[in-house]
Amino acid sequence: MRRKRQSIVISTISSALLLAAASHGHAAESYSAKIEGAPNGVGAKLSIISELMKGTREYPTAAALRRAARRDIDAFNNALQSAGYYDAQASFELIPAEDGQKPQVIYSISPGPAFRVTEYNIIYQDDGTDRPDTLADANITPTGAADGATLRDQQESFLSYLWNNGFPTAEIVNRRAIANFETAEASAIFVFNSGPKASFGEPVIRGTEKTDNSFLARMKTWEIGEEFERAKMANYYDRLRETGLFATVEVEPGQFGEDGLTPILVDVEERKNRTIGAGVSYSTTEGPGGRLFFEHRNIFGHGENLTTELTGSQIEQSVNVSISRPLPRLGARAFASSAFLNETTDAYDARTFEILGGLSKKWLDGRLETRGALKLETSNVRSADSEDRTYFVSTPLSVLWNSEDDLLDPKKGFRASWTVTPYAGSENFTQSEITARGRVNFGKNDVVTLAARTGLAATFANSFDALPLNKRYYAGGAGSVRGYGYQEAGPLDEDLNPIGGRSRIDGAFEARVKTIKNLQFAAFIDAGSVSTNAVPSFNDEFFFGYGAGVRYYTPIGPIRADIAFPIDKRESDSDFQIYIALGQPF
Repeated sequence: MRRKRQSIVISTISSALLLAAASHGHAAESYSAKIEGAPNGVGAKLSIISELMKGTREYPTAAALRRAARRDIDAFNNALQSAGYYDAQASFELIPAEDGQKPQVIYSISPGPAFRVTEYNIIYQDDGTDRPDTLADANITPTGAADGATLRDQQESFLSYLWNNGFPTAEIVNRRAIANFETAEASAIFVFNSGPKASFGEPVIRGTEKTDNSFLARMKTWEIGEEFERAKMANYYDRLRETGLFATVEVEPGQFGEDGLTPILVDVEERKNRTIGAGVSYSTTEGPGGRLFFEHRNIFGHGENLTTELTGSQIEQSVNVSISRPLPRLGARAFASSAFLNETTDAYDARTFEILGGLSKKWLDGRLETRGALKLETSNVRSADSEDRTYFVSTPLSVLWNSEDDLLDPKKGFRASWTVTPYAGSENFTQSEITARGRVNFGKNDVVTLAARTGLAATFANSFDALPLNKRYYAGGAGSVRGYGYQEAGPLDEDLNPIGGRSRIDGAFEARVKTIKNLQFAAFIDAGSVSTNAVPSFNDEFFFGYGAGVRYYTPIGPIRADIAFPIDKRESDSDFQIYIALGQPF
C-alpha cells in the first residue's frame, strides 16, 4: 500500500554532487547508456553523477553493468529528492548484446510532481528567549521551492540572522522535509541550537609583541554592551588585517561572562617590521634610473608606517620621508611627508622642497579612497632666459578607485583617479587631473591581454606665461608617449626646448600575448597632446608613438623591455627610444 506521509532527509551530499561542474565523456566501447524521462534541468545533472554515463571505464560482464547501474539508481533517487521530486522513482533495463551490438543500459525516470513547501517550522533544541520563531521574523521570504539547495540556503540565512542579532554560538543541528504525497506539498523543518543571547564585551588581544594592545582595542567596531552582531566582528577582523601588521589574524567570540558580555578573542602573529627594497630602470633619454626604499612598520606600536625613499636618474633625483598612522575611531589614516626634488630637463632646472600633511579614508572594501592634504612648497626654477623663486600653499584633494589585483602586473580590475589642487602664493591657479586604466583578457589561461589608459589635465585661472615652468604639463617619455624623449611630445621653442602647456591629453593601447610560461610579447601605440589652453582640445596637434616589447616574468614581477618609434618624426626627435623597467606600464 502506498505511504501517504513520509520523512525525507535532504541529502547535502547529493546536492553537492548535483552542483558539481564536470562533463562526461563518450561511453566506453563495451556498452552504451542513456537516461529517459528526467525532468527539464535535472537530466544533465543525473548524467554528471552517473557512473555509467561518464564512460570512464569498461564493464566486461552483464553482472558488472548491473552492479554499476544499481549504484546509479541509488544516486539518482537521492538526487531527484534533493531536486524537489520527493516521489520520484528511477529504474533501469539492461538490453543484452545481440547481433554484434553492444549491451545497452536504459535508465527510466518517473519523476512525479515537483513538490512545493507550504510550511516552514523553526525548532530549537536548547532553551532560550527572545529568539525568532519564523522565517518572517528573520526577514526571509520563502519561495516554496522544495529542492535541497534552496532549503539549505534558507536555513543558512536564518543562521546568519541569529549570528547578527545576539546569538554568537548559534549553530545548525539538522534539516528535513515532511512530504505529503497526496498533495505534492511538504513541510520544511529547520533545527538549531541558538545558545544564549549575548552582548559585545572587550576585545582580548593575544600574540602581540611590539603592537600596543590598547591601539588594537580602539579599532573595535562595536560599543561595549551592544547586542552581538557577527558582521561587526567580521568588520573588526578586516580592520586588523588591513593594517598590514600581522601575518595571521583570528577573531572569534569567547565564553559568556556572568554580566552577559561576550569577550572577543583576537589572536595575531606579527609580521617582520622592516623592509628594504630597490628597483632599476633605463631609457635612452632619461638614462639609467634607480629606486631605493626603506620601510619600518609599527615603529611606535600604534600602526605607524615610516618610509624613506630615494630615486635617481639623469633628469631627476629625489628623497622623500613619509609617515602615516591609523585613526581607528575615524576609520581613516593620517599622513605627513617631506621631500626634496632636483630636476634637470631640457625645459628647466628646478630644486623643490615641500612638506605635506593630510587624511585619507577608504570605502567600499578598500577599493575607493578619498584624500585631502595641505602642502607647502618652494622651488628655485631656472631656464635659459630666467630664474625664479616660487612659494605655494596648496590643498590637493583626490578620489581614487582601485580594484586592480596586483601592483606590478595587474590582470584584473580597474583604476581611476580625479585630483583637484588649488594653489595660492606666487601665482593663484587650480589644476585638475583625471586618469583611468584597465584591461581585459581573452583565451585559455588569459593568453591575450588588451590594456588601455587615458588621462586629462587642465589648469584654470592663470595665463600660460605666468604659470611656472615646473607646474606646466608635458608629454613624452616612458610613462607618457613612448617613442619621444622626456617632455618632447609637445610644442618646442626656437631652441627646440619643450615649453609645456596648461593642459594635456594622453592615452595608450597595448596588446599582450603570452607565448611560453615566462615570456610575453606586446605591441602598443601611444598618443598625447599638450596645449597652452586651459583645457585640452582634440584640435591641438597630437603626437603618436608605436612599438613593441617583451616581458619576462620573474618571482617579483615582469621585467619589461620596449622599443618605440615616433610617428611623423621631427628633425629634433630621435629615431627610436628604448625603455627597460620592472612591471607592466599600465
